[in-house]
Amino acid sequence: MHNPRRAAAAFLLGLPFAAAPLPAQPTSPSRAVIAARLAFNAAIARRDLDAMRATFTPSYHVLLGRSSQSHGPEASIERWRSTFAADSLYGCVRTPDQVTVNAQRGLADEAGHWRCRYEGVPAGAPPGYATGIYHGKWQRDAGGSWRLHAEIFTTLECAGKSTACAPPDSVPAARAGLLPAPVAGQSSAAAVRAARDWYNRAIARSDANAIVALFTPDYHAVFGRGMHIEGVEAARADWIEDPASCIRTADRVLVNDVWGLAHERGRWQCRATVNGAVARQSGRYAAKWERDVSGRWRVQAELFTTLQCTGAQADCRPPDPLPAR
Repeated sequence: MHNPRRAAAAFLLGLPFAAAPLPAQPTSPSRAVIAARLAFNAAIARRDLDAMRATFTPSYHVLLGRSSQSHGPEASIERWRSTFAADSLYGCVRTPDQVTVNAQRGLADEAGHWRCRYEGVPAGAPPGYATGIYHGKWQRDAGGSWRLHAEIFTTLECAGKSTACAPPDSVPAARAGLLPAPVAGQSSAAAVRAARDWYNRAIARSDANAIVALFTPDYHAVFGRGMHIEGVEAARADWIEDPASCIRTADRVLVNDVWGLAHERGRWQCRATVNGAVARQSGRYAAKWERDVSGRWRVQAELFTTLQCTGAQADCRPPDPLPAR
């Protein structure tokens, strides 16, 4: 292991980087995104806040494993700063499993898995470890660097005596009558898929109230061109103003039943008519679900990346340019 940054991160967590080697000279956009991810891992290992900050776009948003959120680079950096100060053992490694790039638009969709180590609580207790999966959306800036636009993390396992292993806050129940009742004996993964089907049907009939009934109070979405929607009322207004013909198809649903969390990955496609011209968009998405106190699965966050768009140019605009860092 000749790369000192990679060696530092691997030593910290006892994890190899063989699954995603860092190319000396990235030869493709997907390898460049992997290189950017591994550089971010190395910045975490050496606690280099400036290097971490430089990886984020100005509108960076993150949803963490226990479901807390930060919006903007500075809010995220302050979270990292306080975590480093409070925990001498803390470290995380994120390993890409799949990277899909829209080179023309300068967008990339990353899916992977992560592992973090924490100090034990109280002092002297065995360290804690958490593992899970994540989804990242990257955008290429004007200087050619790939930068993180948004990330969603979901904790699937957490072990040890650490405050990081406290379950997330409970989600209140939706208003009565707005969502189907839980099905007895149905697995959580099947329940999430059923909720996604219900969501697709609500989109098909342009029922904004039914759509947002599925959302948790702190719902956040990042759409294909990079626009953010924060909160249920903002989402309701957006669906009323701009109803879309969209369908989302889950490829994979992983569940942490103990904490009532689920991570969904899938494919999406939308059709829109702009001034009589039809545009068709498609791409990949990730969604984080939480089970509310009534047993219903609700969406906390969704992250969409546009990988293809054909037809009306008014609806196939590339994302706004990102200045070089």
